[in-house]
Amino acid sequence: MKRSLFRLASTAALTLALGVPLAAVAADDDEPYRDAAQVRAELAKILTCQAKRADFMRMGSALTPVYYEQTAQPALAGWSRVKDDNAFVGVLSMPEAITVYGHSTKQLMMVGEGVLAVLDGDLADALSKQLKLAPSDQPLAGHIRVREVSREALGDGVQATITQTVSTITSHPGKTLVGCEYRMIW
Repeated sequence: MKRSLFRLASTAALTLALGVPLAAVAADDDEPYRDAAQVRAELAKILTCQAKRADFMRMGSALTPVYYEQTAQPALAGWSRVKDDNAFVGVLSMPEAITVYGHSTKQLMMVGEGVLAVLDGDLADALSKQLKLAPSDQPLAGHIRVREVSREALGDGVQATITQTVSTITSHPGKTLVGCEYRMIW
């Protein structure tokens, strides 16, 4: 009995010790964006791999209500989800275009641990050359070109790789996807 009571008390103390600081960090990261201009500026940094993983996560948290067609923060007024047949991606439409590597778009694609600008045209070869990207070494991903930009230590041996990505996918013919992935490495 004493052993299980000790285990319960230890678990509760550990939860409080870890949970409270993490909740405070999460609250800071999820602070609403000031306005649409700040969203576009932060998004440009995220798409061009100039942001930290925390910035990507903050943007992801802000965009989640848009994807689920719920009320989003005021800085995202006019954003909407685009219906898409590809169940592995989430496409969002922005009220104002953003320019990425000289190309303008009003659409974003959320994919796994990344966000990509959806550009019109077959620009994959030109962008890959411009950004010095190489074919992915992942199975079945030869159409994806990548370059690891940096690694970010997150603590306890966990890292995030920040990887520039350009690709095309058959579900979106005539489109090129360019952006950044913020993957966790355990």
